Amino acid sequence: MKKLVLVALNEFDPAFFAYASSQVSLPNIRKLLNLPHSDTWTADKLEKEGLDPWVQWVSIHTGTDSSHHGVKHLGDVPKLTRPQIWEELSLRGISSGIWGAMNASRGRAEQCRFFLPDPWTFSERAFPEELNGLLALPRYYATNYLDTTLTQLLTGVAKLLGFLMSRPRLLIRLLSLSPIALRGLMKFGLKSHLLFSLFDLVSVTTFLHYKKEFQPDFSLVFINSIAHMQHNIWCQEGTLNAACGYTLQVIDRILGQLYEEGSELLVVNALTQRNIANKKKAIVYRQINPIKFLAALGLPFKSVKQLMTNDAHVMFNTSRDACYARNALANATLAGRKLFDVDYDESSPEKLFYQLDFWDELAADAVFEVNGKKYQFYEHFEKLVERTGEHLQKGDVYSTSLVFPDGMLNHKVYDHILEFYARTAA
Repeated sequence: MKKLVLVALNEFDPAFFAYASSQVSLPNIRKLLNLPHSDTWTADKLEKEGLDPWVQWVSIHTGTDSSHHGVKHLGDVPKLTRPQIWEELSLRGISSGIWGAMNASRGRAEQCRFFLPDPWTFSERAFPEELNGLLALPRYYATNYLDTTLTQLLTGVAKLLGFLMSRPRLLIRLLSLSPIALRGLMKFGLKSHLLFSLFDLVSVTTFLHYKKEFQPDFSLVFINSIAHMQHNIWCQEGTLNAACGYTLQVIDRILGQLYEEGSELLVVNALTQRNIANKKKAIVYRQINPIKFLAALGLPFKSVKQLMTNDAHVMFNTSRDACYARNALANATLAGRKLFDVDYDESSPEKLFYQLDFWDELAADAVFEVNGKKYQFYEHFEKLVERTGEHLQKGDVYSTSLVFPDGMLNHKVYDHILEFYARTAA
């Protein structure tokens, strides 16, 4: 049986890849662009209403669109009822290894030999158990990077070191990445684009170590640094700045590792982005510490899990507490405008989701109002970045062996993977 790796190269823009590879040496990206290509699309049209990676990847994982799988937010995995591709393959006796899949669970895939969730899907643990030592530090940092504590950071580092010391061959392989990491640190310092790039490089290297050990028939590896780069530091069209160039060089190296591994490759972006670097940008703000924020508002919450940017899930002891908090957040205002989008699921009455819905530049003395009380905005939120890329309905598929129609809905990738294994196993 042939082995297939689904490379979930989140949101990359092929046109930007083509331009960049004409400016600097990116041989592996150029090789990708020369593979057979198909367009994909989604019926979802608006960001925060389905046109988001945590929705579109679930569509690809389950072979259904968002109107059927019903997942709207990052962290909504427990409500998923549709089988994910690795669960369906497991029922057919086909093994898998899933690495960093966005908004995913191992589920009932008994043949899934290893599973690493994304850092934000807080309901999921890694498998086998040893991988939770690898997950602890990125999971803590990804959700608390504006307000970290030394104790928690050291705990995560200790778990990571324990994991690496148990796998000396992997440690040696990771140490070989030091030159590219040091070059980036010397040039950019601890910038977010550098950390995302190096995380992906370390992650894919570790994935390949596990793939070699467990030899799954189907694998998925998620790569997010391109999406982050395009959203945050995308240079204006027709230019290539040093920061974007570095991220692309890391991705080029990652693709080279994946080519060398020898499996058939299926590279998918789920959706892509449009460059808005020369247009009026949306400002992204993030909660500094959601626990302190909700406590300052006097909301009776039990726990809170912050997500990727400006959103969070909150758990309550009673549905009455959740209803009170929902009304307070839904009616919060800033400059006479609604401050939050608030959503809840009737099947989970003691939980709600909220997201900051304010994207304009704010003065240093900006205040918001909740339940008749005023609060200084910048005491609880921090400006992260002016967005330079926005989501599009279009997506792309490149493959070394699978044959796709010229265009298709993105969730149809699921069916083609099943057909690949039906054909190669025959």
